[in-house]
Amino acid sequence: MNSDRKIIVFDTSTIIGSVLFPESSPAQAFYHTVINHRLVASVETLNELREVLQRKKFSRWRTEAERSQFLALYLEVVEIVPVTTEVLDCRDPKDNKFLSLACSAEADWLISSDDDLLVLHPYQGIQIVSVRHYLEAMEKTKMEK
Repeated sequence: MNSDRKIIVFDTSTIIGSVLFPESSPAQAFYHTVINHRLVASVETLNELREVLQRKKFSRWRTEAERSQFLALYLEVVEIVPVTTEVLDCRDPKDNKFLSLACSAEADWLISSDDDLLVLHPYQGIQIVSVRHYLEAMEKTKMEK
């Protein structure tokens, strides 16, 4: 396997940002990951994404059909990883699922827009960073090649 391919976890809010605003930084980070790295999710994070994508408030930016289409494409590119490590270290218990996934998948990066996760950076060798920091790191890596 190419050692440059990293294992990446995105939290739900960051994925939603990429769905609603396809030209945004979250979308750039998401598509960079799909092309260059391994995007992973768990059944629990996938279920949360499904539920959030169904919220009517998002119809303002994307139709239900567009959100469903994104979910179908997401399912084609994401690797579902079993959660084998339960983590309870996040101050918001709802976010522990992302830490558990990252630890179980031995992720390199967890990309988040949630301060409850970002405050934990780094966590057990996992880089927990904002989209901006992730894109800066990817650009720096590209320039070093």
